[in-house]
Amino acid sequence: MAIGERCRDLRSLKLEVAVAPEVLYSRYSGFSTCLAPIYAGCIYLETLWVKFPLLDPHTTDSETGLPFLQSNLKELLLQPVSHSRAKTVFPRITSLTKHVTDSLESLSLVLDTMTDELVMLITSNVHNLVELCLEDEPVTQPNLPEDLTNVGLQALGLCHNLRHLSLTRRYCDFRRVNDFGILMLAEGCKQLRAIRLSGFSKVSDAGYAALLHSGKDLKKFEVSNGLCLSDLACLDLDKAAPNITEVRLLNCALLTSDTAISLAPCTNLRVLDLSGCKSIADSGLVSISQLPKLTLLDLAGADITDAGLSALGNGRCLISSLCLRGCRRIGSNGIASLLCGTGTINKTLVSLDIGNVPRISCRAVTVIAKNCEQINSLCLRNCLLITDSSLEVLGSMGRDSSKCSLRMLDLAYCSKLSRNFLRLFEPPLFRGLRWLGVGKNVVQRRGCSPTVAELLERKPGLTICGNACDMGCRNKCHPDIRFLQ
Repeated sequence: MAIGERCRDLRSLKLEVAVAPEVLYSRYSGFSTCLAPIYAGCIYLETLWVKFPLLDPHTTDSETGLPFLQSNLKELLLQPVSHSRAKTVFPRITSLTKHVTDSLESLSLVLDTMTDELVMLITSNVHNLVELCLEDEPVTQPNLPEDLTNVGLQALGLCHNLRHLSLTRRYCDFRRVNDFGILMLAEGCKQLRAIRLSGFSKVSDAGYAALLHSGKDLKKFEVSNGLCLSDLACLDLDKAAPNITEVRLLNCALLTSDTAISLAPCTNLRVLDLSGCKSIADSGLVSISQLPKLTLLDLAGADITDAGLSALGNGRCLISSLCLRGCRRIGSNGIASLLCGTGTINKTLVSLDIGNVPRISCRAVTVIAKNCEQINSLCLRNCLLITDSSLEVLGSMGRDSSKCSLRMLDLAYCSKLSRNFLRLFEPPLFRGLRWLGVGKNVVQRRGCSPTVAELLERKPGLTICGNACDMGCRNKCHPDIRFLQ
């Protein structure tokens, strides 16, 4: 398959294979070295994404490097790739010939381990770098020298043209990076517009505040699992970053409603994600409700009540996507206050997640159906009080106007639904539905009428997920559910 022979003017190429590494390399020996002929003739290639394993478990990194890369490449994504093999992209000696790093502006790597050596190779070779995204997933906590430390962060400070920076670690954390490394980064990178950090357990408010105050161009700021991040970091954020439009602070245990109050003067804010911040309470929601441009709000796991939802329902914000998953103190009365208030949220809301909320009952579903006809996506997973009668009301939305907006519905683990609840999805109910999540227990039932296969035959545009995926089966590949029964 030599794409380069037939598409010599190709500018962008994305390759992806949904095969496990051990299967890939057992069937195709030398697979990574066979990649080069695929795009070798694309002399104008500017964007290359390779989203399948480039680490052959049967060969060492010294035996094979990465496939040949065009010298005029501007954007490169490798997912996943070992840090040793990623280093072969960057030359260790100077050369008179043009190299891929001369034109590279955007680099994204999903690694086994992020190291200082790799970061220093990137910063010393890629002089026009505008966007850098590094993610790793070490199985165990890395040991020196195979880890990222303050030295690597200081080297990143040399990338003065950097606009977008993402450094994330899953399963473990960056235990050798503290405020000093972040301060060096902030001192050198004054033009950052988007920052995403995850796993920096030793960085405190001083480090995060330095990033937020490093330049006036910052628009997006995201921190996940910031164990030492508190309310102090966001003080005077509207003055430090007047153009900020997106703030995501995920699973930051020390944050309280004071953070939400500090964000109230940020009138350009469009996205606010505080999921996993369990100390966000009603007082924070009152402040959030006055943000005039806010369109996405995620409060999953927050300590809010029905009173807070009432304030949001009477607020100014034009929220189109709202997540209240796991907010265990809210109930059907709160949903009624949210959608029957004097505000505009009942006219703008198109996506609502109220999964894992034990007090959500049929009344809440009825209120949604009657007051929020434009809703497109609704998650009710693990709402144990939902019954067939409320689904019938939901399925009848838009019948009078011959238009039904609901496209995705998640009912996984709603155990109070009857054995034959799938009959409610037969025509003419739920006419616009395209995705339905039901969970494995429904798929494995015997003697239901209609069966999943029968319903899919009658509604060919419908996809039914029995794997309890989040809405839309993002990044999932499943066999046809008709053959799972």
